[in-house]
Amino acid sequence: MNAPSNYSTARPAGVDTAADAAPKAGLRRVVWGAMAGSIIEWFEFSVYGYLAAVMGKVFFSTSSPSVQIVASFATFAVAFLARPFGGVICGVLGDRYGRKSVLNATLFVMAAATFCIGLLPSYSSIGVLAPVLLVVLRLLQGLSAGGEVSAAAIYVAERCEDRNRTLMTAWVEVGAMAGFLAGALASYLLHIGFDDATLTSWGWRLPFYLAAPLALIGLYIRRRLEESQAFVDAQRDGRIEAVSVVKQIARLGAYRKAMLQAAGMVIVTNITLFTVLSYIPTYLNRNLHLSGSKALAMSLLPMVVLVLLIPVFAVLADRIGRKKVMIAGSIAVLVLAIPAFDLLRSSDIVTQVGVLIVLNICLAALTSCIFAQVPSLFPIKVRFMAMSISYNVTIAIFAGTAPMIDAWLIERTGNPNMPAYYMIFGCVVGLVALLSSKDHTGRPLEER
Repeated sequence: MNAPSNYSTARPAGVDTAADAAPKAGLRRVVWGAMAGSIIEWFEFSVYGYLAAVMGKVFFSTSSPSVQIVASFATFAVAFLARPFGGVICGVLGDRYGRKSVLNATLFVMAAATFCIGLLPSYSSIGVLAPVLLVVLRLLQGLSAGGEVSAAAIYVAERCEDRNRTLMTAWVEVGAMAGFLAGALASYLLHIGFDDATLTSWGWRLPFYLAAPLALIGLYIRRRLEESQAFVDAQRDGRIEAVSVVKQIARLGAYRKAMLQAAGMVIVTNITLFTVLSYIPTYLNRNLHLSGSKALAMSLLPMVVLVLLIPVFAVLADRIGRKKVMIAGSIAVLVLAIPAFDLLRSSDIVTQVGVLIVLNICLAALTSCIFAQVPSLFPIKVRFMAMSISYNVTIAIFAGTAPMIDAWLIERTGNPNMPAYYMIFGCVVGLVALLSSKDHTGRPLEER
């Protein structure tokens, strides 16, 4: 993958003055800093999901296997319940004091919580206290993730040119998906490197211990980042007000329509994401009886395709419009979801991997645009808070819970296509939001 690069810093028509002043090296450092942090954050956040079956055995060992899975995914979903609170806290700080400090704080909290999960005793050692402590640490991870997503996306969006904003913010999503890929790869290596007894006993802890050194690397990369010039300019011009949290949230009422549109776009993107990336490996393992290592191995190539195609779709979106690309991705998932789950149940591994590749291509179309599309809906004085709430509340209710809902729906109905129906629901909501919104591709952020 080539490093993200800036385009000419000369000022063509329609380019932000804040971006004009940023040298090529400065913007490249901004993108790499946000991207590196996203890789680390989402590796640490996602590895739990890929080890869900193992974590169920460790922390819910007295339950039946099917209940272990649902309980483990419920704990996975708990982190998303904390994301709106993290978004509000970071939104206040980010809209009042800037984006840079929030980026570093979220990385530190995520690393500390992840490392401590690796230290937790099992249920067999300390009983119910083990899952209780796990929930507390997952809540801390959720607080961190709630601020990281908005901070990274907005930080890059405010530093780049209008004409390539989709591509530049897409590198943040590339980092997030690369983090998911790293989490899947680490889990795969654990499954092939240890037998089930060793993996359940202590092997599962290893990726969580990586949190500490990875955080140091991330903080080192981010050490030279400067504050968003657009935020500095707004602060200097008096467009940034130091208001209370209640007032900050209250004034979002003027942007209710935009927040609902943002929520719809987030629903289709992230229900698809967490079903395809977090749930399907467990679905292959538990419902189709593939080994854990084989289920994870089958997901690796499709995820590589996802990471590689995100910037490709972003370039396309900068040329034809983000709205068109996201609508195409939503319609593709809508049409293909049920056939995809039907084909996943075939015994042909080539067919199964092909299905996963197709779903990841659809996901690439959605994720390539989301970090440029959502910030473009709001003015700078409320941008961080508005994105944090619309993004994180939606994910907490609909998307982060998707693996748990998928597992519960199959358990209750016995219908293996229930995850496909949930994806279709997300697509319908997303299409309504997209069709009712305006496309701001190529236009200055501060036109809002």
